[in-house]
Amino acid sequence: MPVKDFPAPYLRAIVELDALRHNLALVRRSVPAETEIIACVKANAYGHGLRAVARCFEEQGVRWLSLGSPAEALALREWGVTCRVLLFPTIARPDMGPLAEAGITIGIQSDREAEDLVRVARAPVSVFLKVDSGFGRVGVPVSHAAAVAHRIMGDLPSVILEGVFTHLPFASPESVPWVQARLKEFGQAVAAIREHAKRPLLAQALASSGVVCGLEAPETNAVCPGQLLFGIEPGWTKAITGKDSFGTRPALAEVQTVVGSLREIDPGSRFGVGGVKTASGRTRLGVLPIGYSNSILVQKAGQVAWLLGHPAPIISVSLEHAVVDVTGIPGVEEGCPACLVARDPGVGTPLNDFARVQGRSPVEVLVSLTDRARHEYVAAGVAARESGSRADPESRYHLSA
Repeated sequence: MPVKDFPAPYLRAIVELDALRHNLALVRRSVPAETEIIACVKANAYGHGLRAVARCFEEQGVRWLSLGSPAEALALREWGVTCRVLLFPTIARPDMGPLAEAGITIGIQSDREAEDLVRVARAPVSVFLKVDSGFGRVGVPVSHAAAVAHRIMGDLPSVILEGVFTHLPFASPESVPWVQARLKEFGQAVAAIREHAKRPLLAQALASSGVVCGLEAPETNAVCPGQLLFGIEPGWTKAITGKDSFGTRPALAEVQTVVGSLREIDPGSRFGVGGVKTASGRTRLGVLPIGYSNSILVQKAGQVAWLLGHPAPIISVSLEHAVVDVTGIPGVEEGCPACLVARDPGVGTPLNDFARVQGRSPVEVLVSLTDRARHEYVAAGVAARESGSRADPESRYHLSA
Protein backbone atom coordinates (compact mmCIF):
# COMPACT_ATOMS: atom_id res chain seq x y z
CA MET A 1 0.00 0.00 0.00
CA PRO A 2 1.60 3.33 -1.01
CA VAL A 3 1.95 5.66 1.95
CA LYS A 4 -0.28 8.23 0.22
CA ASP A 5 -3.10 5.66 0.32
CA PHE A 6 -2.73 5.05 4.05
CA PRO A 7 -5.07 7.59 5.70
CA ALA A 8 -3.67 10.03 8.24
CA PRO A 9 -3.04 9.53 11.04
CA TYR A 10 -0.63 6.84 9.92
CA LEU A 11 -1.60 4.59 12.80
CA ARG A 12 -4.41 2.07 12.62
CA ALA A 13 -5.86 0.33 15.69
CA ILE A 14 -7.94 -2.74 14.88
CA VAL A 15 -10.41 -3.71 17.61
CA GLU A 16 -12.34 -6.97 17.62
CA LEU A 17 -15.85 -6.39 18.93
CA ASP A 18 -16.41 -10.14 19.31
CA ALA A 19 -13.66 -10.15 21.94
CA LEU A 20 -15.58 -7.51 23.91
CA ARG A 21 -18.71 -9.66 23.67
CA HIS A 22 -16.77 -12.74 24.78
CA ASN A 23 -15.28 -10.94 27.79
CA LEU A 24 -18.66 -9.50 28.78
CA ALA A 25 -20.23 -12.96 28.62
CA LEU A 26 -17.40 -14.32 30.77
CA VAL A 27 -18.03 -11.65 33.39
CA ARG A 28 -21.76 -12.39 33.38
CA ARG A 29 -21.12 -16.09 33.96
CA SER A 30 -18.79 -15.28 36.86
CA VAL A 31 -21.20 -13.24 38.99
CA PRO A 32 -24.71 -13.94 40.36
CA ALA A 33 -27.46 -13.45 37.78
CA GLU A 34 -28.96 -10.52 39.67
CA THR A 35 -25.66 -8.58 39.75
CA GLU A 36 -25.75 -5.31 37.80
CA ILE A 37 -22.85 -4.95 35.38
CA ILE A 38 -21.57 -1.41 34.97
CA ALA A 39 -19.19 -1.39 31.99
CA CYS A 40 -16.37 1.06 32.56
CA VAL A 41 -15.53 2.97 29.36
CA LYS A 42 -13.36 5.72 30.83
CA ALA A 43 -10.42 7.24 28.93
CA ASN A 44 -11.92 6.71 25.48
CA ALA A 45 -12.89 3.14 26.44
CA TYR A 46 -9.33 2.41 27.54
CA GLY A 47 -8.11 3.69 24.17
CA HIS A 48 -10.36 1.37 22.14
CA GLY A 49 -12.73 4.15 20.96
CA LEU A 50 -15.62 5.27 23.15
CA ARG A 51 -18.37 5.49 20.57
CA ALA A 52 -18.14 2.02 19.06
CA VAL A 53 -17.39 0.29 22.36
CA ALA A 54 -20.35 1.96 24.12
CA ARG A 55 -22.66 0.93 21.30
CA CYS A 56 -21.34 -2.63 21.44
CA PHE A 57 -22.03 -2.92 25.17
CA GLU A 58 -25.45 -1.32 24.77
CA GLU A 59 -26.36 -3.83 22.05
CA GLN A 60 -25.33 -6.61 24.45
CA GLY A 61 -27.85 -5.44 27.03
CA VAL A 62 -25.52 -3.55 29.38
CA ARG A 63 -27.68 -1.05 31.26
CA TRP A 64 -24.96 1.05 32.88
CA LEU A 65 -21.77 2.63 31.57
CA SER A 66 -19.26 4.54 33.71
CA LEU A 67 -16.54 7.03 32.86
CA GLY A 68 -14.64 9.99 34.27
CA SER A 69 -14.95 12.72 31.63
CA PRO A 70 -17.94 15.11 31.51
CA ALA A 71 -17.26 15.69 27.80
CA GLU A 72 -17.36 11.96 27.08
CA ALA A 73 -20.55 11.56 29.13
CA LEU A 74 -22.31 14.28 27.13
CA ALA A 75 -20.97 12.89 23.86
CA LEU A 76 -22.59 9.53 24.59
CA ARG A 77 -25.94 11.26 24.80
CA GLU A 78 -25.32 13.21 21.59
CA TRP A 79 -24.46 9.96 19.86
CA GLY A 80 -27.77 8.50 20.97
CA VAL A 81 -26.49 6.05 23.58
CA THR A 82 -29.38 5.42 25.97
CA CYS A 83 -27.62 3.40 28.70
CA ARG A 84 -27.54 4.84 32.19
CA VAL A 85 -24.26 6.74 32.47
CA LEU A 86 -22.37 7.14 35.75
CA LEU A 87 -19.87 10.00 35.84
CA PHE A 88 -17.14 9.46 38.39
CA PRO A 89 -16.46 12.35 40.79
CA THR A 90 -14.16 15.00 39.39
CA ILE A 91 -12.21 17.67 41.25
CA ALA A 92 -12.45 19.90 38.16
CA ARG A 93 -16.00 20.92 39.22
CA PRO A 94 -17.58 21.23 35.75
CA ASP A 95 -20.97 22.81 35.10
CA MET A 96 -23.31 20.11 36.39
CA GLY A 97 -26.46 21.62 34.87
CA PRO A 98 -26.01 20.16 31.36
CA LEU A 99 -25.00 16.80 32.84
CA ALA A 100 -28.11 16.62 34.99
CA GLU A 101 -30.31 17.66 32.06
CA ALA A 102 -28.75 14.91 29.92
CA GLY A 103 -29.75 12.33 32.52
CA ILE A 104 -26.19 11.59 33.63
CA THR A 105 -25.90 9.99 37.06
CA ILE A 106 -23.34 12.10 38.87
CA GLY A 107 -20.79 10.75 41.29
CA ILE A 108 -20.45 12.93 44.39
CA GLN A 109 -18.26 12.73 47.48
CA SER A 110 -20.01 14.97 50.00
CA ASP A 111 -23.41 16.31 51.04
CA ARG A 112 -22.17 19.76 50.00
CA GLU A 113 -21.84 18.55 46.41
CA ALA A 114 -25.39 17.18 46.65
CA GLU A 115 -26.57 20.61 47.79
CA ASP A 116 -24.81 22.22 44.82
CA LEU A 117 -26.74 19.92 42.49
CA VAL A 118 -30.03 21.05 43.99
CA ARG A 119 -29.17 24.61 42.99
CA VAL A 120 -28.29 23.86 39.35
CA ALA A 121 -30.65 21.02 38.45
CA ARG A 122 -34.14 21.82 37.20
CA ALA A 123 -35.40 18.31 37.93
CA PRO A 124 -34.54 15.51 40.35
CA VAL A 125 -30.98 14.35 39.75
CA SER A 126 -29.54 10.85 40.17
CA VAL A 127 -26.30 10.43 42.14
CA PHE A 128 -23.87 7.80 43.38
CA LEU A 129 -21.96 8.49 46.58
CA LYS A 130 -18.24 7.80 46.28
CA VAL A 131 -16.67 6.33 49.42
CA ASP A 132 -12.95 6.39 50.20
CA SER A 133 -12.27 3.01 51.77
CA GLY A 134 -8.53 3.55 52.04
CA PHE A 135 -7.22 4.56 48.61
CA GLY A 136 -6.85 8.13 49.81
CA ARG A 137 -7.84 9.89 46.62
CA VAL A 138 -11.48 11.01 46.37
CA GLY A 139 -14.65 10.13 48.26
CA VAL A 140 -16.23 10.58 51.65
CA PRO A 141 -14.24 8.69 54.33
CA VAL A 142 -15.81 5.29 54.92
CA SER A 143 -16.39 6.15 58.58
CA HIS A 144 -18.60 9.11 57.56
CA ALA A 145 -20.32 7.51 54.57
CA ALA A 146 -23.51 6.43 56.34
CA ALA A 147 -24.06 9.85 57.93
CA VAL A 148 -23.60 11.68 54.61
CA ALA A 149 -25.88 9.24 52.79
CA HIS A 150 -28.58 9.56 55.47
CA ARG A 151 -28.51 13.36 55.18
CA ILE A 152 -28.83 13.22 51.39
CA MET A 153 -31.75 10.79 51.60
CA GLY A 154 -33.46 12.68 54.39
CA ASP A 155 -32.87 16.37 53.63
CA LEU A 156 -32.51 16.59 49.83
CA PRO A 157 -35.59 15.04 48.19
CA SER A 158 -34.62 16.26 44.71
CA VAL A 159 -31.35 14.29 44.89
CA ILE A 160 -31.92 10.59 44.26
CA LEU A 161 -29.26 8.39 45.83
CA GLU A 162 -29.14 5.39 43.49
CA GLY A 163 -25.83 3.89 44.43
CA VAL A 164 -22.73 3.81 46.60
CA PHE A 165 -19.31 2.86 45.32
CA THR A 166 -15.67 2.74 46.30
CA HIS A 167 -12.32 2.28 44.57
CA LEU A 168 -9.64 -0.11 45.80
CA PRO A 169 -7.09 -0.75 43.06
CA PHE A 170 -4.60 -3.57 43.43
CA ALA A 171 -0.86 -3.00 43.30
CA SER A 172 0.27 -6.63 43.43
CA PRO A 173 -0.85 -10.05 44.70
CA GLU A 174 0.46 -9.00 48.14
CA SER A 175 -2.17 -6.24 48.32
CA VAL A 176 -5.11 -8.68 48.07
CA PRO A 177 -5.54 -9.15 51.87
CA TRP A 178 -5.55 -5.37 52.42
CA VAL A 179 -8.17 -4.89 49.72
CA GLN A 180 -10.25 -7.72 51.16
CA ALA A 181 -10.27 -6.06 54.59
CA ARG A 182 -11.24 -2.70 53.11
CA LEU A 183 -14.09 -4.31 51.15
CA LYS A 184 -15.45 -5.71 54.39
CA GLU A 185 -15.41 -2.24 55.96
CA PHE A 186 -17.11 -0.79 52.88
CA GLY A 187 -19.78 -3.50 53.14
CA GLN A 188 -20.51 -2.48 56.72
CA ALA A 189 -21.01 1.14 55.61
CA VAL A 190 -23.34 0.03 52.82
CA ALA A 191 -25.40 -2.03 55.26
CA ALA A 192 -25.80 1.01 57.50
CA ILE A 193 -26.89 3.14 54.54
CA ARG A 194 -29.44 0.56 53.41
CA GLU A 195 -31.11 0.64 56.82
CA HIS A 196 -32.46 4.10 55.96
CA ALA A 197 -32.86 3.71 52.18
CA LYS A 198 -36.40 3.88 50.82
CA ARG A 199 -35.44 2.44 47.42
CA PRO A 200 -33.13 -0.31 46.13
CA LEU A 201 -29.52 0.77 46.24
CA LEU A 202 -26.69 -0.30 43.94
CA ALA A 203 -23.43 -0.94 45.77
CA GLN A 204 -20.27 -1.51 43.82
CA ALA A 205 -16.55 -1.68 44.51
CA LEU A 206 -14.03 -0.64 41.90
CA ALA A 207 -11.92 -3.61 42.71
CA SER A 208 -14.53 -5.13 40.45
CA SER A 209 -12.18 -7.17 38.30
CA GLY A 210 -11.08 -8.83 41.52
CA VAL A 211 -14.69 -9.30 42.61
CA VAL A 212 -15.50 -10.91 39.25
CA CYS A 213 -12.54 -13.24 39.76
CA GLY A 214 -13.90 -14.34 43.13
CA LEU A 215 -12.88 -11.75 45.71
CA GLU A 216 -15.51 -11.40 48.44
CA ALA A 217 -17.28 -8.02 48.53
CA PRO A 218 -20.04 -8.01 51.19
CA GLU A 219 -23.25 -6.06 50.45
CA THR A 220 -22.30 -5.35 46.81
CA ASN A 221 -24.82 -6.09 44.07
CA ALA A 222 -23.00 -4.50 41.12
CA VAL A 223 -19.60 -4.87 39.46
CA CYS A 224 -17.76 -2.38 37.28
CA PRO A 225 -15.01 -4.32 35.53
CA GLY A 226 -12.71 -2.15 33.48
CA GLN A 227 -9.56 -3.73 32.08
CA LEU A 228 -11.04 -7.22 32.23
CA LEU A 229 -13.72 -6.36 29.66
CA PHE A 230 -10.96 -5.37 27.24
CA GLY A 231 -8.95 -8.53 27.79
CA ILE A 232 -6.28 -7.10 30.06
CA GLU A 233 -5.65 -9.45 32.96
CA PRO A 234 -3.61 -7.88 35.80
CA GLY A 235 -0.87 -9.93 37.42
CA TRP A 236 -2.83 -10.31 40.66
CA THR A 237 -5.60 -12.29 38.90
CA LYS A 238 -3.82 -15.59 39.55
CA ALA A 239 -3.57 -14.79 43.27
CA ILE A 240 -7.38 -14.81 43.42
CA THR A 241 -8.38 -17.46 40.86
CA GLY A 242 -5.40 -19.80 41.12
CA LYS A 243 -5.38 -19.89 37.31
CA ASP A 244 -2.88 -18.42 34.86
CA SER A 245 -5.70 -16.87 32.84
CA PHE A 246 -9.27 -15.86 33.55
CA GLY A 247 -10.12 -16.62 29.94
CA THR A 248 -10.52 -13.16 28.42
CA ARG A 249 -9.44 -12.24 24.89
CA PRO A 250 -7.63 -8.97 24.15
CA ALA A 251 -9.99 -6.67 22.25
CA LEU A 252 -7.09 -4.90 20.57
CA ALA A 253 -6.18 -7.13 17.64
CA GLU A 254 -3.45 -5.06 15.97
CA VAL A 255 -1.80 -1.66 15.79
CA GLN A 256 -0.40 -1.03 12.33
CA THR A 257 1.50 1.63 10.44
CA VAL A 258 3.27 1.60 7.08
CA VAL A 259 6.76 1.95 5.64
CA GLY A 260 6.92 5.44 4.19
CA SER A 261 10.33 5.29 2.56
CA LEU A 262 13.47 3.15 2.31
CA ARG A 263 17.17 4.01 2.54
CA GLU A 264 20.35 2.10 1.65
CA ILE A 265 23.43 2.63 3.82
CA ASP A 266 26.83 1.63 2.38
CA PRO A 267 29.15 -0.59 4.45
CA GLY A 268 31.34 1.46 6.77
CA SER A 269 29.13 4.54 6.56
CA ARG A 270 28.13 6.36 9.70
CA PHE A 271 24.47 7.24 10.18
CA GLY A 272 21.88 8.11 12.78
CA VAL A 273 21.77 11.02 15.21
CA GLY A 274 25.31 12.41 15.42
CA GLY A 275 26.53 9.55 13.21
CA VAL A 276 26.79 7.28 16.22
CA LYS A 277 26.02 4.15 14.19
CA THR A 278 28.27 2.53 11.59
CA ALA A 279 26.95 0.07 9.01
CA SER A 280 28.86 -3.21 9.28
CA GLY A 281 27.52 -4.26 5.89
CA ARG A 282 25.02 -3.02 3.36
CA THR A 283 22.16 -1.84 5.55
CA ARG A 284 18.58 -1.21 4.54
CA LEU A 285 16.47 1.14 6.63
CA GLY A 286 12.74 1.75 6.56
CA VAL A 287 11.17 4.99 7.75
CA LEU A 288 7.79 4.84 9.51
CA PRO A 289 5.69 8.04 9.39
CA ILE A 290 5.08 7.95 13.14
CA GLY A 291 7.04 9.12 16.16
CA TYR A 292 6.65 9.79 19.85
CA SER A 293 4.36 12.77 19.17
CA ASN A 294 1.77 10.90 17.10
CA SER A 295 1.93 7.23 18.00
CA ILE A 296 2.42 4.77 20.84
CA LEU A 297 6.20 4.75 20.39
CA VAL A 298 8.57 6.28 22.92
CA GLN A 299 12.30 6.96 22.93
CA LYS A 300 13.30 3.57 24.24
CA ALA A 301 15.63 0.85 23.00
CA GLY A 302 14.26 -2.61 22.29
CA GLN A 303 11.10 -1.68 20.38
CA VAL A 304 10.30 -3.79 17.34
CA ALA A 305 8.04 -3.52 14.30
CA TRP A 306 6.98 -6.60 12.37
CA LEU A 307 7.17 -6.57 8.57
CA LEU A 308 6.00 -9.51 6.46
CA GLY A 309 6.20 -11.79 9.48
CA HIS A 310 9.72 -10.73 10.50
CA PRO A 311 10.77 -8.57 13.47
CA ALA A 312 12.57 -5.37 12.53
CA PRO A 313 14.38 -3.46 15.31
CA ILE A 314 13.30 0.14 15.73
CA ILE A 315 16.66 1.88 15.93
CA SER A 316 15.49 5.46 16.45
CA VAL A 317 12.33 7.41 17.28
CA SER A 318 11.91 11.13 16.75
CA LEU A 319 8.91 13.46 16.90
CA GLU A 320 7.22 12.22 13.73
CA HIS A 321 9.37 9.41 12.37
CA ALA A 322 10.77 6.07 13.42
CA VAL A 323 13.57 4.18 11.64
CA VAL A 324 13.57 0.38 11.44
CA ASP A 325 16.33 -1.91 10.28
CA VAL A 326 14.82 -4.08 7.53
CA THR A 327 18.12 -5.57 6.37
CA GLY A 328 17.60 -9.20 5.40
CA ILE A 329 13.81 -9.03 5.27
CA PRO A 330 12.85 -9.89 1.69
CA GLY A 331 10.04 -8.13 -0.11
CA VAL A 332 9.92 -4.93 1.91
CA GLU A 333 8.86 -2.01 -0.28
CA GLU A 334 7.53 1.47 0.30
CA GLY A 335 3.94 1.13 1.52
CA CYS A 336 4.60 -2.22 3.20
CA PRO A 337 2.45 -2.67 6.34
CA ALA A 338 4.33 -2.57 9.64
CA CYS A 339 2.73 -4.03 12.76
CA LEU A 340 3.64 -2.71 16.20
CA VAL A 341 1.24 -4.64 18.42
CA ALA A 342 -0.68 -7.82 17.65
CA ARG A 343 -2.62 -10.41 19.54
CA ASP A 344 -1.57 -13.21 17.20
CA PRO A 345 2.02 -14.53 17.48
CA GLY A 346 4.25 -13.86 14.50
CA VAL A 347 2.18 -10.87 13.37
CA GLY A 348 3.33 -8.33 15.93
CA THR A 349 4.47 -7.90 19.51
CA PRO A 350 1.91 -8.84 22.21
CA LEU A 351 0.66 -5.82 24.11
CA ASN A 352 2.11 -6.92 27.46
CA ASP A 353 5.57 -7.41 25.92
CA PHE A 354 5.36 -4.13 24.00
CA ALA A 355 4.48 -2.27 27.20
CA ARG A 356 7.20 -4.03 29.19
CA VAL A 357 9.92 -2.90 26.76
CA GLN A 358 8.67 0.68 27.10
CA GLY A 359 8.54 0.52 30.89
CA ARG A 360 4.80 1.23 30.84
CA SER A 361 1.65 -0.65 31.74
CA PRO A 362 -0.56 -2.08 28.97
CA VAL A 363 -3.26 0.44 29.88
CA GLU A 364 -0.82 3.34 29.40
CA VAL A 365 -0.09 2.10 25.90
CA LEU A 366 -3.76 1.64 25.08
CA VAL A 367 -4.92 5.08 26.19
CA SER A 368 -2.10 6.70 24.23
CA LEU A 369 -3.91 5.56 21.05
CA THR A 370 -6.58 8.22 21.67
CA ASP A 371 -6.47 11.00 19.08
CA ARG A 372 -3.46 9.33 17.46
CA ALA A 373 -4.94 6.30 15.71
CA ARG A 374 -7.76 5.59 13.34
CA HIS A 375 -9.86 2.91 14.98
CA GLU A 376 -11.27 0.07 12.90
CA TYR A 377 -13.72 -2.44 14.34
CA VAL A 378 -13.99 -6.00 13.12
CA ALA A 379 -16.88 -8.32 13.94
CA ALA A 380 -18.49 -11.06 11.87
CA GLY A 381 -16.77 -9.88 8.71
CA VAL A 382 -17.95 -6.28 9.02
CA ALA A 383 -15.55 -3.43 9.67
CA ALA A 384 -16.58 -0.18 11.33
CA ARG A 385 -14.46 2.94 11.24
CA GLU A 386 -14.46 6.10 13.28
CA SER A 387 -12.13 9.03 13.61
CA GLY A 388 -10.69 7.97 16.97
CA SER A 389 -11.66 11.32 18.48
CA ARG A 390 -12.05 11.27 22.26
CA ALA A 391 -15.51 12.83 22.41
CA ASP A 392 -16.50 14.52 19.18
CA PRO A 393 -20.25 14.38 18.46
CA GLU A 394 -19.58 15.38 14.86
CA SER A 395 -17.19 12.52 14.10
CA ARG A 396 -18.48 10.14 11.46
CA TYR A 397 -19.23 6.50 12.15
CA HIS A 398 -20.29 4.07 9.48
CA LEU A 399 -20.30 0.41 8.60
CA SER A 400 -18.78 -0.91 5.42
CA ALA A 401 -18.61 -4.42 4.05
